[in-house]
Amino acid sequence: MPDRRHLWRGIHDPEMVRAGVTVRLTLDKERYQVGDRVEAMITLTNSGVGHYFPTYVTPKVLVRFELMDGKGRSLKDSVQEERIGREVTLDLSQEVFDTRIPPGNTYSVSYVRTISQSGLRLKASIVVSPDDFYIRFFEAKLQETKTRKARALLHEALGAARTSSFILFEEEVVLS
Repeated sequence: MPDRRHLWRGIHDPEMVRAGVTVRLTLDKERYQVGDRVEAMITLTNSGVGHYFPTYVTPKVLVRFELMDGKGRSLKDSVQEERIGREVTLDLSQEVFDTRIPPGNTYSVSYVRTISQSGLRLKASIVVSPDDFYIRFFEAKLQETKTRKARALLHEALGAARTSSFILFEEEVVLS
């Protein structure tokens, strides 16, 4: 190890994650009119991670679409989110879902909405939450923890876990 340091970058390192995946946003056409349907798709390919992406139960990847008006406000009922990862119950006894992407494989999320007004933009994003399991765990523990010292430690750990998230991909496209 260089300089006697062990550096484990992994899922917490945005550049390393970006180097391991390929993201593509596609739309069925370039411009839309009121009444048209927009059909968009985010394709996330595990092109260089070398193992399932994300690897284990702690991280999650959130694919998100939403329509924004001319003032940058999200349109009601336009948000669609899909989680990629392996989720288990907090006691680790049951698997809730496993949507991880095997090496070389692709995961696609489709978004279809009707254009209800002019001046709309589509915002598509992918957010990585490296410490998702810890966030859920610390939140649950806070509900049952009584001592001030333990609660303070849990709040500190929860704050650190929440700040580890980063935007892997974000693109806004003018629709109408």
